Amino acid sequence: MFESLFSKGGLSLERLRSFLEMATAGSIAKAAPQDLTRQSLISRQIKELEEYFGTELTLRRGKTLSLSPAGERLATLVREQLQDLDDFRREQDLQPKVFTIGAGVSTLEWLLSPQLPAIATILGGALLRTEPRRSQHLVEGIQDGRIDLAIVRKDVIPDASRHNCQQIVKLTFHLCIPKRLLKRGTTGEQLSDVSIWQHLPFAAGRDTGTMDMAVRQGMTKLGVDFKPQFECESILQIRQLVRQGHCAAVLPNLATVGLEDASILTIPFAPLTNYGRQLVLHWNPRQMQRRGIEPTQLRAIAATMA
Repeated sequence: MFESLFSKGGLSLERLRSFLEMATAGSIAKAAPQDLTRQSLISRQIKELEEYFGTELTLRRGKTLSLSPAGERLATLVREQLQDLDDFRREQDLQPKVFTIGAGVSTLEWLLSPQLPAIATILGGALLRTEPRRSQHLVEGIQDGRIDLAIVRKDVIPDASRHNCQQIVKLTFHLCIPKRLLKRGTTGEQLSDVSIWQHLPFAAGRDTGTMDMAVRQGMTKLGVDFKPQFECESILQIRQLVRQGHCAAVLPNLATVGLEDASILTIPFAPLTNYGRQLVLHWNPRQMQRRGIEPTQLRAIAATMA
């Protein structure tokens, strides 16, 4: 059985593992940082696999190493088969399976983390590992099997895969202004006068991402000369500055919970009323079938965060 696989040397679990480590890390150096001996071994093992399969598994452009089409296919196969073997071993040892769930940093903080115990129960007491990444990277991880489940924006999922998701929440956006920055007695209704915003200190993103650009364009549309005093790496940092009363900001509804109790006035940010971003639970149906996750479990997981 499978004589063609074993008729010549060069194929081993250790070589496949080294290849997968390189494929996942993106380079040999990243797969074994500051370990020249290990880097040399991985390089040799990849060459041995290339000789065994009779094809190039990597492509080198200058100092950059990437996977060839054959290498990408092999990485997916190896990842799936090693995952199946690990699941089998855990089952025999009566140990829980391990699942990786990805989300953006702020989504992980506000939406996913509080529900991890409930999700673990739905998955039969599984060990859960979280992966903080941007939506685009998470979708790629779902497609190649590096990530089991992800909370992402629906608009970044390819059209052909959008049926493999369950809606969690629709994002709405709100202008949040600490009362200490306003004249005494200013009400939420009065904040519709954008002239009040003009001289407020603001915090915003610094990565020119889609949401940050939408906020900036919205301010321009309203005639506000928007020059943030603070440009932050994450919404978490922006929210903290608002909560401490240092500045105003436009925040998604997930970030406004609890701000009302911190002397913050919150009103809808009109330019993003129809922004319409949805957060969904996304998965790869092939991965779910292989790992024994039923559709009812997926719906239950999404429901914990809805």
